[in-house]
Amino acid sequence: MNLNVRNRTQPSKEWITLALLQLMEKTQYSHISITEITRKAGLARQTFYRNYEDKDEILYEFLCAQYATYWRIIDEENELNEDMLIAFFDMWQQHTPPSLIENICSGDRKVRQIIFRSVDFSIQERFPNRANPEKVHQQESLHYYAQRSMSSTLHVLLIEWTLRRFQESCKEMGRLAFRLTGSMRELLL
Repeated sequence: MNLNVRNRTQPSKEWITLALLQLMEKTQYSHISITEITRKAGLARQTFYRNYEDKDEILYEFLCAQYATYWRIIDEENELNEDMLIAFFDMWQQHTPPSLIENICSGDRKVRQIIFRSVDFSIQERFPNRANPEKVHQQESLHYYAQRSMSSTLHVLLIEWTLRRFQESCKEMGRLAFRLTGSMRELLL
């Protein structure tokens, strides 16, 4: 892609994302239309479709970028220790837009699905499969299920913790995640 085109579309993407998050303050995610998003962003529908396939892609891309930022800030190594998990929950609590929290609490299944997909993508990016060529099938299978299990566990903990309105501390959640994911982390590293 031409660098100038990317620079011109970046503000459009930011406006679209901001418009969606603002609309989610008053309307459940599943009830928001592309027309409403483009109107709120002050952009044409064709600009929307030049940047995104659908509205799910907006939220998915936003969350994937958030997780990537979390991991960069937390640690540069591929180790998933207790402190990293505590920081992960802390960043979720501190940086998740209130409109997203409200949509989680309202029971919007689509939002939860997108959160899972984004957590899963984040885990796959952070812990790619490095199977030993002699034991490829067995290790690929174990690694695959460890990735999916880690994604599922983190997703469920984020959702349930959010539904409970962050009753537990970030430290408690990080420690819980660390304890629950011991065997998964061994297989991912």
